[in-house]
Amino acid sequence: MAELNNDFAKMFEESLKTRDDYAPGDKIEGKVVFIGKESSFIGLSGKTEAIIDTAELMDEKGNFIYQKGDIITAYIVSVRGGEVKVTTKLGAGEINLDLLHLAYQNSIEVEGTVAEEVKGGFSVNISGIRCFCPYSQIDLKSSDDKSQYIGKSFSFRIIEFKENGKNILLSRRILLEEEQKEKEKNLRKSIAVGDIVNCKVASIQNFGLFVDLGGMEGLVPKSELSWGRDASVEKFSVGQNVRCKILTADWDNKKITLSIKQVEEEPWMKINFSEGDIFNAKIVNIIPQGAFAELTEGVEGFIHISKMSLTKKIRRPEEILKKGDLVNVRLLSIDKEKKKISLELITDEADPWAMPIDALIDSTQTGIIENTKSTGVSVRLQNGMLGFIPKGELKSQNDIAKNYATGKEIKVLVKEIDKENKKLILSETGALKKEEESVYKNFINSNNSSSGATLGNLFKDKFDNIKNQVREK
Repeated sequence: MAELNNDFAKMFEESLKTRDDYAPGDKIEGKVVFIGKESSFIGLSGKTEAIIDTAELMDEKGNFIYQKGDIITAYIVSVRGGEVKVTTKLGAGEINLDLLHLAYQNSIEVEGTVAEEVKGGFSVNISGIRCFCPYSQIDLKSSDDKSQYIGKSFSFRIIEFKENGKNILLSRRILLEEEQKEKEKNLRKSIAVGDIVNCKVASIQNFGLFVDLGGMEGLVPKSELSWGRDASVEKFSVGQNVRCKILTADWDNKKITLSIKQVEEEPWMKINFSEGDIFNAKIVNIIPQGAFAELTEGVEGFIHISKMSLTKKIRRPEEILKKGDLVNVRLLSIDKEKKKISLELITDEADPWAMPIDALIDSTQTGIIENTKSTGVSVRLQNGMLGFIPKGELKSQNDIAKNYATGKEIKVLVKEIDKENKKLILSETGALKKEEESVYKNFINSNNSSSGATLGNLFKDKFDNIKNQVREK
């Protein structure tokens, strides 16, 4: 211990021999060259050393935060008799009003403890000297919870020193703003659009998340939380660590936009789906034409209303589906380039197309009109199959909507079968012609000339009657 004290004394003596010009309040940067029990030395320019209280090199638990050789930033407190004394901030050692006035004049930080809440702000204790910090100057953002500051120590800057120290006004906010500006400056140098950065959730809003980038906040819009349609802020919490991709950076207006979902590869780039694949999917949206179903996060397919039933007409998707339903679907087609998938709903209905259907060709069937267009009429047969009558195959080709009302029963002839698209080409005129031929054939087979009338006259009368019946239909 004696040897240590002798070394300290020797260094102190040497430090007095050469001093540069320093003034109270000057901000300096130096290297820790000696650590003593109560006082330590900071090496400045040339052979100049400054004295600092060793306590300032420690944290509140007494652990050293600076070691010999470390660079430290401090302020000149006094220059007396060649002795230069510095501090990182006033308050760690013995303080008097003269030192606080010096700190005020030279914008030196002071350390104080928030003692209590008073009218308009807080009473702050700096080594027994009572000071005042307004509510607006305690933090960057106002908070309803004032108790969070009581009993805690903070760095302040003196913004007013009046009545010989009887009225000392403090601000913590000024220091926080300066710190933030410095962080923003460093942040601007270290990140760029396209970078992946580690962030922390600062606050949660219904439109997205504000994340702390380490000196500046950025916004992750709700649409950038997840590749899925139903992105929700509910799965996030304040303080949670998240990885984000920087999308835009407007440094002048302090606006940074980020994405969480774009950290990962877009789902469409990873899928390996094929026609015929079956999925248990979630209905995420319903429109008049059909419903969107999520096959995997970020990948949706569309179920057209015509693909929701095998045997009946669905007029509104809501008749059988609602948002959030889990349903089984079959993939009909996929276009990865356009990011489009067509689906059909798998139901418990028996598929009429699974049965032998070749015998339907040239047969007469009864059906119900489901829809009319300028190009023809859609008909649902009794077996559940959907067919179409082109305009040229209709008996009445004028005013189709009036003559072929939805729900009306109609007889048709099956002309063609499209097995791939599960559609039939039908003909009304074909059914009428076949009926005429059948009636005529039956008449010829059953005719008895014993009536006394000629066969020609009988046929003419009967055929005229048949044609009139057909027209009436």
